[in-house]
Amino acid sequence: MAGFTPNNTPYKPLTAARDGSNFTYESLHSRVPHILTSVINDFYTTIQGCTDAAAIAEGKSLTGQLSKLKHEMVTDKQLTPLEEDGVGDIKTWNHWLGLYFSTATWYTAPFLTWETYMYRRIATIFKRSEYWKQYDFFGEKKEATFRASMAAVAKMCGRVNALIRDCQAEDRQTRVHYLAFVEMLHASLWGNQTDLSMFPDLLKTEEALEEMQARITSAGQTNSAKIVVDDTDRVWKEIVGPMRGGRIDIVLDNAGFELLQDVLLAHWLVSLGYASKIVFHAKRIPWYVSDVTVEDFHWLVRVAQTPELLLGATKGGMAKADEAALVALGSQWAGFLANGTWELKDELFWTGPYGFRYLPSAEEGREVWAGELTRADLVIFKGDLNYRKLIYDLEWPVSTPFGDALGAMATDPRAPAILALRTAKCDTIVGVAPDRARALFAAQRDWLCTGEYGVIQLNTNEKEENVIQLNTNVKEENMKRNVN
Repeated sequence: MAGFTPNNTPYKPLTAARDGSNFTYESLHSRVPHILTSVINDFYTTIQGCTDAAAIAEGKSLTGQLSKLKHEMVTDKQLTPLEEDGVGDIKTWNHWLGLYFSTATWYTAPFLTWETYMYRRIATIFKRSEYWKQYDFFGEKKEATFRASMAAVAKMCGRVNALIRDCQAEDRQTRVHYLAFVEMLHASLWGNQTDLSMFPDLLKTEEALEEMQARITSAGQTNSAKIVVDDTDRVWKEIVGPMRGGRIDIVLDNAGFELLQDVLLAHWLVSLGYASKIVFHAKRIPWYVSDVTVEDFHWLVRVAQTPELLLGATKGGMAKADEAALVALGSQWAGFLANGTWELKDELFWTGPYGFRYLPSAEEGREVWAGELTRADLVIFKGDLNYRKLIYDLEWPVSTPFGDALGAMATDPRAPAILALRTAKCDTIVGVAPDRARALFAAQRDWLCTGEYGVIQLNTNEKEENVIQLNTNVKEENMKRNVN
């Protein structure tokens, strides 16, 4: 798609309908202001518990800046340049805003533009402060969600231990490995439903959270029927099944229960030798309420090793066997991080303004693309926002091939296999068979925005398959040499 630029796209970008008829309008009018109000209220509570007079005074000033941001949003003011905050990407943001959206207002800017701008501006407010630079304005929500999930967390760890034992007892070509992989991959997909930027009310009752987690961890036809594009078999046959000691990168989405599913998938892949290297890509700043930061990842590992850090002596109702599995896995994860089997990155590109099609070409993306992602056999992009940034937030014809929507990420000869695991929470999608799309829209007009339906979409090419086979052959030959 020659000539594609952020303000000159082949299809109309998602923008707020003035008549209030679309999800973008609903998000701008109510959902996202609600999130910003929650940030303000939570921060006010934090200030109330502070004893440092200077920090309290500054906190009140920051609250005023947050309120000003909300006022600009709801009154449709122009998007203003960001103030320098020392993180390292403000020049990029302001250049991009000036080049493509210099006159845009909240209601005229594309959904992906104003929403990412809002989260980056919230971070700027705190990063420019003296006393609150390190404050994670979403931290308490992430922790509370995981605390309420601990019984399910431990149960999942016990389940994965059992799957690994079953697989170790069988040849990797047997169906046992395939079925275990399907279970792990699908759990990672449905874990994306626990997204606090979309479902902030999950924390209101433990029953709501437990009900969602029960759906996520349940196997069988109920969940599978709601995967509208399912390339699971291709992922296994073309990529993971033949892999021996490969590298897999995971571009993370939500902390807490979803991150657990991603970590368990990585654990399974490494434990059975499919991968020898997993690189996790997190966010450098608090982002979209529950997105993973490096500190969130380390916190998960610490809590897995020592659940009492979060739960105290009660242990949250965990069964003893499940708790033992959780602690054992937590220790192994700490070991993987220490010996380099697992690696954490937090490149600024992920919280920048550009869509991912610019990874191979934009100055800010080339280092991530050439230095990291093209070294992988498979890159997994988790969640709704990463999906929207992969294909761009447009009114695509739903049958548009996934690879076509990826742009340069698919056509670059260095491109790795790209896998999107997304539960749909925004009305843009590609790669859906027309008949399937018509049936879904007829049954539920807003199916794209509810988080009930998912996609597992793979893009690869002949070059990628050859490289994976070559890498596998080289790794097997090296292993033979080491043995001899």
